[in-house]
Amino acid sequence: GLFSARPMSESYQHVVKGGLKLKGGVPGPGGVKKKKKKDKHEDKEKDDDALTTAGEGGSNPPKRQDNRTAVEKRYDEQAAKTQARLIQSMASKSHKDKVKDFNEYLSKLSEHHDIPKVGPG
Repeated sequence: GLFSARPMSESYQHVVKGGLKLKGGVPGPGGVKKKKKKDKHEDKEKDDDALTTAGEGGSNPPKRQDNRTAVEKRYDEQAAKTQARLIQSMASKSHKDKVKDFNEYLSKLSEHHDIPKVGPG
């Protein structure tokens, strides 16, 4: 049966020893490298780029093409301006000034925002 009285070494004689073999040969130090599918259209563009840079001398790298829409460009410009303005305003005030301004703001709030007194006393 299943639990027969045979020595332990006999039970493991059919086990395959050694490392796990994966498809694709031995990977480099970075792990398993997957091949990317190449698009025929991209190959033609790369060949054209290689020909034009080789003919011009190719000393400077080719400029990256901006694939953003006009709205995305405007948004990025506006976000940069807003961030610069925020950094400027934060850098211009000291902690003492910030606390003073915050206290003024709190004093102008209506009593509706005050913490209600609960309980006797």
